[in-house]
Amino acid sequence: MFKNLHLWANIMLGMGLAILLAVSAQGYGNLLSLREVILTAERAELRQSMQSLIAGVAAETRLAQALSALVANLPEVQSHFAAGDRAWLQATLLPPYQVLAKDYGAVQFQFHTPPATSFLRLHLLDKFGDDLSAIRKSVVEANNTRAPQRGLEVGVAGLGARGMVPVFDGGQHLGVVEFGMSFGQPFFDAFKVNFGVDAGLHLVSDDTIETFATTYGKRALLAPAVLRAALAGEPQLVEITVDGRQLAVYAAVVRDYSGTPLGVAEVARDRSLYQTAMSDATTQARLSGGLALLVGVGIALLTARALSRRIRLLTQGVQRVAAGDLSHDVPAGGKDELAELARAANAMRGHLHSLVAEVDTNAAAVHRAAQEIAQAVDGQAANSTEMSASVAEITSTMEELSASSTQIAEYSESVVEVARRTFDQSRAGAQAMQRLADRMGAIRGDSQSALADIVDLGHKSKEISRVMEIIDTVADQTKLIAFNAALEAASAGESGKRFSVVAAEIRRLADSVTESTSEIETKVGEIQESISRLVVTSEKGNTGIAQGMAESAQAAEFLNALVADAGQTTSAAQQISLSSQQQRTASTQVVVALREIVTASADTAGSVRRIAAIAQAMTRLSAGLKGQVEGFKLNTPGHPDDAAATDASAARAAADRQAAAGPASVG
Repeated sequence: MFKNLHLWANIMLGMGLAILLAVSAQGYGNLLSLREVILTAERAELRQSMQSLIAGVAAETRLAQALSALVANLPEVQSHFAAGDRAWLQATLLPPYQVLAKDYGAVQFQFHTPPATSFLRLHLLDKFGDDLSAIRKSVVEANNTRAPQRGLEVGVAGLGARGMVPVFDGGQHLGVVEFGMSFGQPFFDAFKVNFGVDAGLHLVSDDTIETFATTYGKRALLAPAVLRAALAGEPQLVEITVDGRQLAVYAAVVRDYSGTPLGVAEVARDRSLYQTAMSDATTQARLSGGLALLVGVGIALLTARALSRRIRLLTQGVQRVAAGDLSHDVPAGGKDELAELARAANAMRGHLHSLVAEVDTNAAAVHRAAQEIAQAVDGQAANSTEMSASVAEITSTMEELSASSTQIAEYSESVVEVARRTFDQSRAGAQAMQRLADRMGAIRGDSQSALADIVDLGHKSKEISRVMEIIDTVADQTKLIAFNAALEAASAGESGKRFSVVAAEIRRLADSVTESTSEIETKVGEIQESISRLVVTSEKGNTGIAQGMAESAQAAEFLNALVADAGQTTSAAQQISLSSQQQRTASTQVVVALREIVTASADTAGSVRRIAAIAQAMTRLSAGLKGQVEGFKLNTPGHPDDAAATDASAARAAADRQAAAGPASVG
């Protein structure tokens, strides 16, 4: 938005906004301070009103205590109270009480005996003798401590401002005398008349809020949460609106005779006076701010007009320079930023004047140099074309050589592959033969072990034959013994019959053993013959296995020699293949290099042609540049303003020409 406005409009708008913000901030701060002052004043006045209310309650209780002290210290009262003479007390004290009730706000006058039994109520003559210990803790405490008590307390007739003093007769404690002063709606009405503020008292418990007396209605002005906060000991100040009236309400805790929180007192004051003051201050702040804004905008307008006029002159001078008129200075006057800008524009004009003069001098030289470059480039282009054709022929020949090298490398790779497969197969055959030799060795070992077992079995069968011979001998001896036993049994007669039976059985057993031994000898003989044949067969097999192992070892040696020869063949084929690949790589690199030379030659030829075109373009541009330089209007050498600039320009041009000519002569 600011870019599309004139400078004077931007200055006015910026200064106007700055003044408006400053005035608004100051006015807002003043109003906040005024509001804080008003709140402080309201709080102070309401706190003072609350203290007056509490002081009024204290004055009522103090008056009640003073009246109680007066009565308690009358000797006649003490003696008749000690005698229990209710009639005398009633007749004597009732007329003074009626005067106090009528003119001084006394609403209760009574005597209590310990702990809190009503002895005489002058405000209720027919009611006495009831025990008030459950509700009149102040009476109980006064009788127990035998010290005066005063303050607020709830009794049979409700909340009252009470004062009580113990009564003694000859040093003997009799009870207490109590006065209760007017503390209800009349008290608060009188307080409003005297102090000009509304007031009220609300008895607050955990669950309920009961209004005792107010001058503004039947309910509390503040919310229950605010009343409970005040009951906790934190005074509350709240601004509210009731029936179109703006009120400031102050709430504080009210305590009974013992200091226990009893309720919350409210005092309310009309805020219209403060609101009027606040409204007047706001209006005054707005008027002052508007006046300051108008004055500031006027000053900004005058300042902006002067700056705009100087900027317009500077703009016109710069526009002349932009149009090519370098013959006149840009107007500059003063020492501020605009003057510095004008001086900088004049310096720029001087530099442009020198630059244009130098460009005019050098344009002709550039034109001549461009023509010479074009002639040289034409000859270079012809040489590059011939060199490119020669390199193309060499490249074609090297490509044919590279193709032959590629075929040789491919054949070498085939040979290497065949040699590698032969080497792998030979090595596999040698490994298989080695495994066969290992297996034949294992079979030979097993055969020798079996032959040893068979021989050992033949030895054991021979041992069995010797054992059988021993058994035959034992059997023969057994037969002989059985025969002798039979003879002995026959000679023994009848008593040897049983023994003869035993001898016969032993002989039959010996015959059976002899027969079994014969069969065993026959079987053992057959086994020995089989073992002999098996030994012969095993020895023949062992001899064959030894011959097979020898032949397998010889075949393994042949295969190992074949593997060694195949390995050497593979190495030679790999060397041939590697040499062929290196030759192919070298040929390829030569071909690539020649192709790059061809490309470079073509690029060089193209570059030369482009240089020729550029040289021709430089010729045209230098001619055009000279025409454009001639469009500038330069001051004459005799112009008094720019003589120094012209001399400096000529000196710089001469120095540049000398610097350019130096390297050319060396080359």
